[in-house]
Amino acid sequence: MQHSRENNFNIIRLLAALMVIYVHSFAIFKINMDEPIAKALHSGVSLGEFAVYVFFIISGYLITASFVRSNSNWHYFKARVIRIYPGLIAVMLLTAFVVGPLVSNVDVKAYFQNLQVYLYPFKSLPLVTATSALPGVFVDNHYANAVNGSLWTLFWEFLCYIGVAILGNLKLLNQKVILALISVTTLVSIAIHFLPQDNFVIHSLTLVVPMFLAFFAGMLFYFWKSSIKFKSQYFGLALLIYIIFSNNNLSFTSLYILPLAYLVFALSYSRTIKFYKFGSKYDISYGAYIYAFVIQQTIYHLTNGTLPFPINVVLSIMFTLPFAFLSYVLVEKPALRLK
Repeated sequence: MQHSRENNFNIIRLLAALMVIYVHSFAIFKINMDEPIAKALHSGVSLGEFAVYVFFIISGYLITASFVRSNSNWHYFKARVIRIYPGLIAVMLLTAFVVGPLVSNVDVKAYFQNLQVYLYPFKSLPLVTATSALPGVFVDNHYANAVNGSLWTLFWEFLCYIGVAILGNLKLLNQKVILALISVTTLVSIAIHFLPQDNFVIHSLTLVVPMFLAFFAGMLFYFWKSSIKFKSQYFGLALLIYIIFSNNNLSFTSLYILPLAYLVFALSYSRTIKFYKFGSKYDISYGAYIYAFVIQQTIYHLTNGTLPFPINVVLSIMFTLPFAFLSYVLVEKPALRLK
């Protein structure tokens, strides 16, 4: 595997964003059933978690490459901020000042008199508060008060960016250190399985630790890029290992992450499946991720959840993709020119 612009990263990330839309539809549109694909595979990893791990695996690889290529910490963090924040701030502004007053159960005058409306866009800055509520917005939805629930992962991803910089500045950004991090993180993932899951901290760790592990796996594959081989028999073996360790009984180990990383990069650098130019002009995966949740909540609000589930999913995608396109063209792409 070589670091090359001839890859399928863009289409894989977009497919992952669409998976998130599909999985969120079960909670947002009040579907009282388990996600059928994960259930059929007896998987302890939902498609939503799978999609997030794919994002983190690719991110770990690309962010490590970015740091190695960067001339300075300033250049590195400038690129990270420019990629994350313009689109995020734009969606929060639109949510607060366009969507909010249209869907809030508070009258428009009272809505705009509430200080939380004006603070909402600023809550994107620390990332950890980006999922904050707005007055009266979606309070009557099945998934009540959740304005943009997808944004919670951005804080943890940016924390990984900081971690890469720390390792790099300490001259510890190498495969031996990353293997040690993977080993420790795996042990933590196993250990917390045996702790009380009703504890908020423990429950949070069960969500976050596999994301860190996925990011570390992407970092590791960056250092393995010149030596790793992708063959059909290796792909089949990795798929089998993934299925075994993502099973309900073994998924707590997070040992499925490394074979998943192999599968992601095998598909990314496939010489048979070639979508190398997809998203080269319009990379809409990030926009799809940050706009989908609020659009889905709006659909539920307007229809009171009365539409059939397949129609809700189709409408969610149909409305999300144009917003993702506009986000990239009007906000993200112009911002990227400042790198």
